[in-house]
Amino acid sequence: RPGHIYELTSLGYDAQKKHAIKLFGQWKDTDIYAISGNHDRFFMKSNGANVVGDISNALPNFHFIGHDEGDVSLKGVASLKLWHGEDGSSYALSYRLQKIIESFSGGEKPNALFAGHVHKYVQISERNIYATSVGCLERQTPWMRGKRLSAHVGFCIVDLWVNKTGICKMTTTWYPFYA
Repeated sequence: RPGHIYELTSLGYDAQKKHAIKLFGQWKDTDIYAISGNHDRFFMKSNGANVVGDISNALPNFHFIGHDEGDVSLKGVASLKLWHGEDGSSYALSYRLQKIIESFSGGEKPNALFAGHVHKYVQISERNIYATSVGCLERQTPWMRGKRLSAHVGFCIVDLWVNKTGICKMTTTWYPFYA
């Protein structure tokens, strides 16, 4: 969006890609699964560049699984969906997750859903789907403040227990911080 460049510390495609590769390259313990979102889409729309795909090509444990949404199989018996979307915040924190879950038909429902884009943290369980809106890792931007939108700044660590029939338990620990 116009004006976004004034909120960045790494300017341009190459600088942002190198910075992301440096940060994600520090993680060696497990695989990383990622989807692209609206900020990544700027490069796609302006010049056809897939920044998340390029990061994936540079790092052996980083996997690009889709634009706006992607699925991860858990031991072949459960599925986890990453969701971005282009919709906005809702008045009630849980409403957006509820509407996303309603959009899944029975055969395509994931066992767990992790949703981004709106910079809010909330967790619900609906239609046998463990769902989390994951918050964000950036402070409230001037654009968000102008729209009177809060940012839930922090991250979660999620533990999923998978048995023969799917996910049988999920615990989430939210770690807020103030940037």
